[in-house]
Amino acid sequence: MKLINIIAIRLSLIAAVILAFWSVLFYYAVMNEVNDEVDDALEDYAETILIRHVRNEELPTQSSGSNNQFFIKEISPEEAILQERIRYEDRNVFINEKNEFEPARVLHYIFENEEGRLFELEVSTPHIEKRDLKQAIFYWIIFLFIAILLFVSILSIWSVKRTMSPLRVLLKWIGCYRVGADNKPLNNPTKIYELSTLNKVVEDSFGRMEEAYLLQKRFVENASHEMQTPLAISISRLEMMLEDPTLSEKQMEAVVKTKQTLDRLVKMNRALLLLSKIDNGQFHSHASVCISEIVQKLVPDYQMVYAAKNISLNTVIKEPFYLNIDENLADTLVSNLIKNAYTHNISGGEILISTDKNSLIVENTSSNNEELDKKLIFERFYHSSNSRQSIGLGLSIVQSICRNYNLDIIYSFVNGKHRFTIKNN
Repeated sequence: MKLINIIAIRLSLIAAVILAFWSVLFYYAVMNEVNDEVDDALEDYAETILIRHVRNEELPTQSSGSNNQFFIKEISPEEAILQERIRYEDRNVFINEKNEFEPARVLHYIFENEEGRLFELEVSTPHIEKRDLKQAIFYWIIFLFIAILLFVSILSIWSVKRTMSPLRVLLKWIGCYRVGADNKPLNNPTKIYELSTLNKVVEDSFGRMEEAYLLQKRFVENASHEMQTPLAISISRLEMMLEDPTLSEKQMEAVVKTKQTLDRLVKMNRALLLLSKIDNGQFHSHASVCISEIVQKLVPDYQMVYAAKNISLNTVIKEPFYLNIDENLADTLVSNLIKNAYTHNISGGEILISTDKNSLIVENTSSNNEELDKKLIFERFYHSSNSRQSIGLGLSIVQSICRNYNLDIIYSFVNGKHRFTIKNN
């Protein structure tokens, strides 16, 4: 989720909590103020009635046009003890003039006359409809909640976008940066200390990365070049020794094995150099390459090389499969997959190569009927737990090519066969 959305959501939640807390306080404050005003009026009305009652003056009529009412009744001392001397309550009372019940605020007051008799005065006055008040407050709270939520969201998104615009520029520059390529300098001035520091840290880190890349590139090239010459000389001398008729059969066998070891070392040196170049992003060219045509071109060569293993190979070209890739790397990609299918197969096994519009699939019979570890299969020189034979560098090179050109490579084990699928991401 984007930073802007996270900030907007969090601010909205904070606003919602604050608004809910405020609405509760607001409701109780309003109701308390209303009750205070009504209670004051009831106390004045009750005081007037008490004074007239004590003086034996004529009491006012129960209704004075304002729907106020009062009742006086004598109570026993036992009843008086069980009740508070002054208490308030909200309840529905019957209004004679309207012939209906209405919500009212009621004051109960217990007093004693000169003769020691106890009386309870009940004074009531019509009250606001609290249910209507609750609904009104609720609807206004909902309205305010939506309005404040929209305002906070819009304001926070605008504020964060404006504040974080240098961060977006930095992220875009990082996304377009390619090690070893001709990159544009970072032009991202800002007065924000944290973002300014981040710009400097990123520039310094990428500068060190460029230095490390150049050193590694130079080392790999020099090491490869320096190794090729002595290897070529050693192989040449071994070939000359093989022409010497004085060598015994055992000596000749030792020379052949040594030459084979050096040949593998030469191939490994070339593969490591290629892998290093791919990982360092030294292949930048793109062209629409037909993978199906490369398959048809390479298959006959591999059939001849591995004819002794008696492996049947079927090629199914449903539709041409095109990749936007360097042509030489496309050949390497297909070649390594086919070579891997032959190398890690069994005598009399099968290989199926198929292409359609969206993918290249290479399947081969498993040499030990064991699924390989999907997390480790593309590691250099990986070998399964039940086999001492190393996968080598072929699949590592395939994965590096796919990663360099944003392709998907998927391994699966289906019906005793290893399956490798190449797709456009």
